Amino acid sequence: MAHLLLIDDDVQSDAVLKSLAVKGHEVRWARTMGEGLKQFRHDRADVVLVNSDLPDGSGQDVLRQIRIEDPTTMVVVVSASATIEEAVDAMKQGASDFVRKPLDLADLELRVSRCLSSRRLATQLEYLKSRQARGSAISGLVGECAQMRSVFDTVIRLGQKTTRRAGPTVLIVGETGTGKGVMARALHYNSQRRDGPFVEVNCASIPENLMEAEVFGAERGAYTGAVASHVGYVETAEGGTLFLDEIGCLSLPLQAKLLTVLESRTFRRVGSSVERHADIQMAVATNMDLRAAVERGAFREDLLHRLEIIVLRMPPLRERGPDRIRLAAHLRDEICRDYGLPPRPFADDVAVLIDGYHWPGNVRELRNCLEQILLLEDDPMIAARHFHLRGRMKRPSNPRLGSSSEGAVELEVPEEGLALQAVEDALIDRTMAMCEGNVSRAARMLGVSRDQLRYRLAKRGA
Repeated sequence: MAHLLLIDDDVQSDAVLKSLAVKGHEVRWARTMGEGLKQFRHDRADVVLVNSDLPDGSGQDVLRQIRIEDPTTMVVVVSASATIEEAVDAMKQGASDFVRKPLDLADLELRVSRCLSSRRLATQLEYLKSRQARGSAISGLVGECAQMRSVFDTVIRLGQKTTRRAGPTVLIVGETGTGKGVMARALHYNSQRRDGPFVEVNCASIPENLMEAEVFGAERGAYTGAVASHVGYVETAEGGTLFLDEIGCLSLPLQAKLLTVLESRTFRRVGSSVERHADIQMAVATNMDLRAAVERGAFREDLLHRLEIIVLRMPPLRERGPDRIRLAAHLRDEICRDYGLPPRPFADDVAVLIDGYHWPGNVRELRNCLEQILLLEDDPMIAARHFHLRGRMKRPSNPRLGSSSEGAVELEVPEEGLALQAVEDALIDRTMAMCEGNVSRAARMLGVSRDQLRYRLAKRGA
């Protein structure tokens, strides 16, 4: 139900009240500016309808005061002697609409409905922007390992030392799923451009023949099907940050255009000779080895030099040590909040599983696993058996076993020797314990078929 406030001393106001109330709105009525502002301060309204001529003031005075106290409130100015100049002045001061008397009640109801829709959209947009900004604050990101602290320190330094008018392009590198997009948002919301737009573009998802027009815009008739001028992502990000993910997927001609933007801060739309200014901060990301791409002739070396001024290296999840379980708890709580679910603790074996798994999909894979568990499992506690992992374990749990930095199994053999069967038995016992006896899951973790694991278990039992 919407809350409306009518400020008008006209006798027609009674009919307006009844008409709007029939539509399910709660409508309050004040006959003077003083009474109307008093009611507004006591109980905020979604839409205020105010007469331009009041006994103790004007509708414009009410409009100005409401815009100061609550800019989200929609104000409709009503006038019996409306002129074009009066209407233009009201709209310039922030009125949502301007209506002439006598009022057409059906038309007024439509205008009020439009105002309510606009208010809802504005409120939702503001909520999403504030939520995204809060989630991108450095204080809200999880990372205590040396690699992540180094990344955070760089982001903070850039925010402190760069101005709104100038800032370097930042290259974010790392495996897929390591949080490159999250860090790009952190760069934006910790910079002087935080109040501008953050525009994210996945270069791998746009067809090559459309990429130039999508990024730089196009004029009408520039290509088949271009029936109107098209604003590109560079213009959309005006005053804010343009984040190009998967930068290695850009063609060489587009790389040359991007280099021009970075060096001269200018660009041209497709089909236009007009040079436009690009007032943007640029961040790019890739999971590709750009040096190797340069050697293959797939990436411009001069562009790479330009991108390597500031490089943020996102470590894979398997190298983040104790961060892993802290990050899992953070993601679990975030997912619970998003879905309105009650909090659920981790069982002790979850830390062992998270520490031992290789996480080829990195943070994205961890989040997907937790989201699946929280939505599909009803147990009050999250246990290792709930994780359906498809990759290999990073390290076996036997204290004599370890792993190299690449995740390959290493074995420390004592001088007195070590029985091969004992190693296999230890692996099987520990994995079965982690999976709480679930043979199918244990087989997946060990990289063998279910029948093969059953055979080994039966052989030991014999």
